Amino acid sequence: RDVSTLILLRHGQSIWNGTTATFTGWVDVPLTERGRSQAREAGELLLERGFGDKITKVFTSELSRAWETASLAIAGVSDGPEIVRDARLNERHYGCVQGVCKRDATLLRYFGEDNVKSWRRSMHGRPPPLDESHPHWRAPPAPTTESLADCQERVLECYEERVLPALFEKPAATVLVAAHSNTLRALMAHVDGVPDDAVPSLHVPNSVPILYRFDPATRKPVSRKLETASGGSHARWLLSSANHASVQSALTSGGMLTRALFEAIDVERQGHLTAAELERGIRELLSEDGGTLDCVVVGVAKKIVREATTGECTITLKEFEERAEDAVQSLRSGDEAQDYDSGWD
Repeated sequence: RDVSTLILLRHGQSIWNGTTATFTGWVDVPLTERGRSQAREAGELLLERGFGDKITKVFTSELSRAWETASLAIAGVSDGPEIVRDARLNERHYGCVQGVCKRDATLLRYFGEDNVKSWRRSMHGRPPPLDESHPHWRAPPAPTTESLADCQERVLECYEERVLPALFEKPAATVLVAAHSNTLRALMAHVDGVPDDAVPSLHVPNSVPILYRFDPATRKPVSRKLETASGGSHARWLLSSANHASVQSALTSGGMLTRALFEAIDVERQGHLTAAELERGIRELLSEDGGTLDCVVVGVAKKIVREATTGECTITLKEFEERAEDAVQSLRSGDEAQDYDSGWD
């Protein structure tokens, strides 16, 4: 039976991702060399798993980091599908804080940590707007600031008007959307029916293809729903054999998803960490890593932090190990290679 496939792909690492962690929004920053490699690897994985040559149309934003990711990901496809750029898929606009480091001490003092947290971890928090004096000002119709809900509204307009028609215009269509963390988060929340208060906990890793399969007749997802901290998802991370090996290694003694990471951060041996402390520790590890850690391992670690919901939420060692094992188990049970070939769920 025919299945329509939607592939979501967050752009590769940009110069403002990673250790710099800057509010990027509509600022048109380029990919790093690592980000370009990630995009190529995602494309190679799609080809290896039989999806690459099936892609019938590609949608991306007007920002170069997403457009270049899309181009590199389909570079190996013999008859390259059309790439459609649409500003409604641009990253969420961060107003006057675009171009500012997310951990900037002056920013946190001036606006207050609670306000900054509400902009980043809620549906309706909206940073102050920028004006023409701002170095990253863009003339209308560009917004001057957005909440995640504002971003979701325009993303869903594009989804309804352009993506869905392409997804169901012919049997077994496969559509790729290469975009940004917040635009893809907003779209995933819509497809999975995630409540507003849980949307910010959705984690979208850089350059890991995320797949949804739909019944063309009902236009509903057909993959079984896997339970998550945000209430469940039909999405599947598409993983390579190397990803699986890296994740398994991360669960073995001394790996990133074990007691070794937790205790390296818990220097006072309290037996528990706040989500903020765990996030800082992972960030410091990544800054020392030099880009060698597997993107899926990093994604699982960040997923654990994001699903903790608040920076002051406490995680014990046992809880960390359980969450890591649960996250990895969901990747195994939801592996698209097994799920896709098994027919209807």
